[in-house]
Amino acid sequence: MAKMTGHWIIALGALLLGEASLATDGCYETNANGGELGFSGVADGSPFSGEFEDFSVAVCLADGDLAGGEIRVQVATGSATIGNSMGDQALKDEELFHIERFPQAVWISDRIVADGDGYRADGELTLRGVTASQAVRLRMETAPESLRLTGSAGILRLDYAVGLGEFEDTEFIANEVSLVFDLELQPR
Repeated sequence: MAKMTGHWIIALGALLLGEASLATDGCYETNANGGELGFSGVADGSPFSGEFEDFSVAVCLADGDLAGGEIRVQVATGSATIGNSMGDQALKDEELFHIERFPQAVWISDRIVADGDGYRADGELTLRGVTASQAVRLRMETAPESLRLTGSAGILRLDYAVGLGEFEDTEFIANEVSLVFDLELQPR
């Protein structure tokens, strides 16, 4: 009986350690229920702002640190809203996000480094079928059961062909759009 108890304890220990390693593998995730992914810019001389209502974010730390880690963000472009039906429809149309052809935008970091009191994540953004380098500035706060990321990026929309026809005019819509986020991520 002692021999069987010893095996049972070893098996239970291995099971518990296996579950603990899954919970502490350094990877976290969230979606639109766990934060905000907003954008702002200038159109016709007036500021505008909006948000994406459907997105997912996955973050894996490297030895408990964001530096050297990985981030993947996937956004449903059709979920962009600026709070009025005419503007929301324009965002979905062929001249801007063209959601029928390009329903998703994806940003994947390939290099994250400490930068001042935060981090700079270099990566590639794929939007409207165009893939280009895109840096993001961010900060990280850790809690026992979560990870909080806040930050921003300046995106040159015309680099990704967001804005054709009348929307190509940077006097009408400024080329740079600011992206801001505040995310609460849970262990994967």
